[in-house]
Parts: sequence; structure tokens; C-alpha cells
Amino acid sequence: MSLFTLFGIGIAISSIFSFIALKVFPHLNLLDYPERYGLKRKKIPYPGGLIFFILSLVFVILYTPFQWLIFPLTILGIISFIDDRHPFSPLLRLLIHILIASFVFFQGLIIEFIGNPFHPGESFDLTSLPLLSFALTVLWIIVIQNAMNWFDGLKGLSVGVSGVGFLTLGIFGLVRQEVLWEVNLEYFLLATFYLAGICIGAFFLFWRGKIILGDTGSQILGFLLAVLSIFAGTKIATTLLVLGLPILDSIFVVFRRLFIEKKSPFKGDLKHLHHNLARKTGESKATLFLIVISSVFGSIAIFLTGMEKVYALIGVILLVATIYVLTTKSGKS
Repeated sequence: MSLFTLFGIGIAISSIFSFIALKVFPHLNLLDYPERYGLKRKKIPYPGGLIFFILSLVFVILYTPFQWLIFPLTILGIISFIDDRHPFSPLLRLLIHILIASFVFFQGLIIEFIGNPFHPGESFDLTSLPLLSFALTVLWIIVIQNAMNWFDGLKGLSVGVSGVGFLTLGIFGLVRQEVLWEVNLEYFLLATFYLAGICIGAFFLFWRGKIILGDTGSQILGFLLAVLSIFAGTKIATTLLVLGLPILDSIFVVFRRLFIEKKSPFKGDLKHLHHNLARKTGESKATLFLIVISSVFGSIAIFLTGMEKVYALIGVILLVATIYVLTTKSGKS
């Protein structure tokens, strides 16, 4: 099956599943909890992430190189679904994520090499440092997974940015010669284009607020982005650029909560980058703006090498800092 056929199938079936979810979820009492946040509105179908959980699980079952993901994906999906209905403590949730990421490592999906930006074509070899490799792999998966979860504060934002992320990784695999020799490149491309397709197909209904993603979706999408970024060749720098907004937002938020507000980094609030921007522009416009920014940096990341990616990453940091400053001056609440 060609990449573009699978991409189209992803768009079609996620569109259909999203529409079905709108009709079926209310009958199954799969609805959100506006009262938790003091909101007085009609309940909305939730968690829409079940769509991504089911469609991604079908894919890994059908393609042999990904079948080892059936177990961690199923556990993450079930745990996240329960968490959406009856929230776990942050520490318990973190422990579960560590165990799932550790399982991935011991299945052989490992960060073994990190490109040297000062000498393009060279890499830092971590194969002789298994503990460091383990720590980096687990940390990478947990950071990406939870960054996408924390970025799910506006309608359709995590779905849109995830779609950009999968598509960027897929195009990277198509055009960059350094990964052409990877044994599982064909399956990597199939996965990224299919997952990009299901994100694009479902985006409109999520963006219009007809259905809410929940942790079930954001955790699954973040987990798959993290796994695919180290499948068939490590693409750390490229992923850092395309997901720079959610990753940096998470870092800024943790810093603010710990060192400025002196509170738990897990205590949620409405002071994320996207919340601040939405107060200035409106939610729909803020979502589209942040997706466009991610797309721009994703497009750039595909073709940059070495120090060029470092300079681009500095650009992302400056952009995020600028948005924070401009949107918090008169947007505090």
C-alpha cells in the first residue's frame, strides 16, 4: 500500500470515527465534566482520544514490526481512559509512564546515538553507556508524552500539532539520505503518514469543540511521537524543532510553578502559552496560529543539519519567550 493511500485512509476513517463518536458517546455516557471547572454548559463527548487509541492500536496489530507496541499502547490507553474519568495522583501517573517508557527501552527501542551539531555527520555514541542511554530514552518518552498532554489546553491544538509532527517525521524519512539505510524505514513511513492522516481527518471536529480529546488522546499521540522519533534512526533535533512549542511551554511552566509561584509543578492552571495567547486572540485563532508556527519549524527542520538546527532551536526559544512576554503583560488573570 502506498504512503499516500494510507494517508488518505487515515483521514477518511478518523473523520468517520469522529462523527460516529459524536452520536454514540452521549448514549454511553462518555461525556466531559464541565462542573469540575465551574463551567455551566452542555456536556461534550469525551474522551475523543478513544478514536486515536483504537485507530493506532489497529495499525500496530496489523504491522509486524510494531506489534511489540500492542502491550504498552493498550496499557497507556486504558490507564489514560480511567484517568480521564477518575483522575489519578500525579505521582502515580508519572510512575506508570516511567514503567511504560522502560518497557519500550527493554524492547530495544533505544537512543543509541545523538548527532553532533558541531560536526555534521558525526554522532555521540551511547552504546557503551547503557545507563545514560536508558535515562535519556525514558526521559525523552515521558517529556514528549506529557508535553503534548499539557499542550492540550485549546480545542484541537494537540491533535493539530501532533499531525504536523507525524507528517514532519514522515517527510524527513522520505528526503533525508542519512536514514535511507534504516532497516525499518518503510514501516516508519507507513506509521507516520497514517498517524498524520488520522490527526488531520479528526482535526475539524476537535477544533470546533464538538468533541474533547482528553488524556486518552494526548498521551497516546505524545507517546507515539516519542517512539517514532527514535524508530528507524534517532531524530531528536528534528522532533525538538517541530514540537518546540509544547516542549518549551512545559519547561517554562515547570520553572514558573517551582521557582516563582513556589507550588507543585503538577498543579494545573490557565497560564500556559496557549492560554495566554487565546485570551488575546480567541481560542480558534490561537490554535491555528500555533499549528502554523509548528508547521513552519517542522518544514525548516526537515532540511537543516548540524548547527543550523541549533540556531533554529534558539529561534523557537526566542519566539516562545516573546509570545509569553507579549501575552502576559495585559493578559494576566
